[in-house]
Amino acid sequence: MRLNFNTIIYPIYGCLVGVNYWNSLMEHVVIESASEDANEHCLEFHLFVIGISFVWYTEK
Repeated sequence: MRLNFNTIIYPIYGCLVGVNYWNSLMEHVVIESASEDANEHCLEFHLFVIGISFVWYTEK
């Protein structure tokens, strides 16, 4: 299994503090993705005007 991990740093137009988690099992609608045999996870940290997003995949 190869390592499927991505990190994104992005600006926030406003002011926000918080943490957000999402995974593909939370969707009610089936979305076609590049990796149908894996679950996608996303963890985001927001600190005022900067956001950092971590995305990784795990086997179903």
